[in-house]
Order: sequence, then structure tokens, then C-alpha cells
Amino acid sequence: MHTKSVDRANPGCILFLVDHSQSMTEGLAGSSKPKADAVASAINRFLGELIITCERGGDRPRNYFDVGVIAYTTDADAQPLVGPVLGKDLAGKDLVSMEELFENPLDLELRQQDSPSGTQMDVYVPIWYRAPSPETMAGTPMCAVLEYAYNTAADWCGRHPRSFPPLVIHLTDGDATDGDPEPAAAHLQSLATQDGNLLLFNCHLSDSQESSVLFPALVEQLADGHSQRLFRMSSVLPERLRQMAVARAIDVPPGARGMAFNADATCMLQLINVGTTVATSSNLR
Repeated sequence: MHTKSVDRANPGCILFLVDHSQSMTEGLAGSSKPKADAVASAINRFLGELIITCERGGDRPRNYFDVGVIAYTTDADAQPLVGPVLGKDLAGKDLVSMEELFENPLDLELRQQDSPSGTQMDVYVPIWYRAPSPETMAGTPMCAVLEYAYNTAADWCGRHPRSFPPLVIHLTDGDATDGDPEPAAAHLQSLATQDGNLLLFNCHLSDSQESSVLFPALVEQLADGHSQRLFRMSSVLPERLRQMAVARAIDVPPGARGMAFNADATCMLQLINVGTTVATSSNLR
């Protein structure tokens, strides 16, 4: 199981769940950069790299993947606010194709990059997702977003029964404010295609100076109840993906779960990249 290669007839699905709670305005891993901004940078970087991967040497990406970014917070009455946050012509869509993503960036940002000659050059980089304004950020309705993800992924699985199962990457810094999220996480992971069950990865973000823990295999590696709960909510990494990660010199022991505790920007990107190794060009057909 979890061995299916991605092709245009049987695309993959990658869904980000993004915590928009108030504490996401705090610095990431002791830095001054807000956690929400670090998450936005990581998602935009991943989407840009995924488009390049799907271009396969051409000038437009092929529709190898459906991707989505779902955010969650609460309103003034502490009621859940959950929904897609890609903008412009992608607004309101839970999942979009690679062509739609390519054609509809939210904006172009001017960045400096190294040129082949070693000098700095200005380039415009597309972005699709921006961090929310602080005044819109409140609670952490984690159960609600996991239920929302279930409905989105169930519909996708019904339309793509032969595909590699969906990957859901949950980025959060807080505990649920709407109940115990473990049953909702288990319900989400019960979804499956013919190639196996949906994979749920959880990335815990913090302003702590404690050491990060990436891909833990034992719950005892995590010090507090919240992180242990996220561990239990995370999928065991399939052996194929684990071996691909090890080949990239990332320490992923047998039985490791798709989780990062107290993740900094580097750790967050490693979790995303290992989870999406199925998207590497060698696996696209």
C-alpha cells in the first residue's frame, strides 16, 4: 500500500490545514518572525516548487495534483470559521488543479536571488497565500477543521479511487478549543483509496527555545500532553516514504509518525517535503 505513482489520470491530493488562532502572531521558535508568516512562506515555497516539478520541462504544469489551503479560527461569538483561503479566482475552492494554481497567483513579490554569475538579481516570485491580519485571529476549532477536511477528502477519494491517498498537513501552535480532536483525526484517517489510507501529518509550531523533534517513533519522546495528543493524531509514515526520506539523509526511524514538535522553519519544511516525496519527478508519469 501507498505505492501508487502519480499520473494525470490518477492525480495526488495535498491539503494544508492552517491554524489562524491569535497565538500564531507570536514569534516562531524564539525568532521575531510571526508563526503565521513563517507558515505562509513555507506554503508558498512548496506550491512554487510543486508547480516547477509538474512542468516536467515544459512551460506549463500538468495536472498531477489537486491542492488546497484551509484555514480555521473563530468569530466574535467563538463559533468556528473554517474554509479555503487561496485568493482571487481561486477564492472559495477547497481544492484546485495545478493549472489553476499556475494561472492564478495572488500576487508577485520582488525577491533577490543569486544569479549564475554569483551576483544578486531581482526576480518576481508568485505567492498564493498570505497570513491573515491579527484582528481576524481568535480561537482554535481543531475538531471543526478536521471534520471539514474529512468532507473535502472524502469527495476527492470518491472521484479518484485509484490514486495515491490524500496527504493532509496540519500546521498549528495550539490546543483545540472545541473539544477532543483525536476522534476527528481518526475519522479523517479512516478515508482511503485503493492504495491505502489518508495520511495526516501534524506540525506543532512554538515560540519555545526547546529542541525540535521531527518524526518521533515513541510518544515518550514528547514532553507534554498536547504534543503527545498530536503524536497520536499523526499517521505512521509508510515504509516507502520513510525509505525515500532516509535516502535524503533525514533520520526517520521505523514506526515514525508524520509529526514535528516545536518546529522551526527548517523543521516545518522538512516535514512538508518528506510528506510530499511522492511528488518528486521520478514518481510522476
